[in-house]
Amino acid sequence: MSRYSSKMMNKEEIFAIWAPDESVWSRWAKPVLFAYLDSVLSSVPLPEIVGDVDWAPPASDKVALMLDLPGPQGVLVGMSLAAKGYRPVPLYNALPSPSGEPPLNSFTGVGLIAVNVLPILSALRAGTEELANMNLPLDAPPAFLLDANRAGDRWSLQPHEFDNRSISFTTDFPSANFLAFHGIQRALLIQNDRLVPRSDLAHTLRRWQDGGLVLQRKRLDRADPPEDFTVAKPSLYGAMFQRVLSAVGLRRAWGGGFGAWMPDSSSGG
Repeated sequence: MSRYSSKMMNKEEIFAIWAPDESVWSRWAKPVLFAYLDSVLSSVPLPEIVGDVDWAPPASDKVALMLDLPGPQGVLVGMSLAAKGYRPVPLYNALPSPSGEPPLNSFTGVGLIAVNVLPILSALRAGTEELANMNLPLDAPPAFLLDANRAGDRWSLQPHEFDNRSISFTTDFPSANFLAFHGIQRALLIQNDRLVPRSDLAHTLRRWQDGGLVLQRKRLDRADPPEDFTVAKPSLYGAMFQRVLSAVGLRRAWGGGFGAWMPDSSSGG
């Protein structure tokens, strides 16, 4: 019988399962979505999209995984990797609508929210009990989880729509020196339908590369094994204001993460 039940846990206890104090990787786990785990928003149905993870190196190889996968797929694949000895580290940084509105207008079918994070929320809750009972070792290598849909699919939003588009920063990840100190000399980027990393991740991967890590990549929609690759120097790489410039047009929430209502055009916001 399970020693844990996510139905009996509050959001702080659930976050502690995903980011235990004893894990060196927990300092990078994002608490943003976990703040909503005690709401009805965390109970939407989940698709069956797990698949096998035979491509993953043994955890004993000490490889850092970066899962840039859409919606809940990152969590679901992350749970399969946890069964192989990896520590899933959620890096989701976008808020659901604070009003609890659905992602689509039920009358017009028009999207009200830039990025639908509700399935991710559900996947985190659904995986909590299983993760708690895995008893992962404290030195388990990390599998960083990101939403490939974090930038949304529209360049601009209309007034009264919820803008929770986001990006990742180099500070969202440990440095190459930190990884090396913990025995990690290789990083593997996992994506669905592309080989080139998204522009925000390119900055982190290039820094890891400059720090001596060997980079590999894997597409889940292909049977090919992981392959080595290099990252060209991104635009504004190493610039002092890279973080500020990258965030232009994104809406920070006052309590952390990304998400705010689009103002009326007359308000000038």
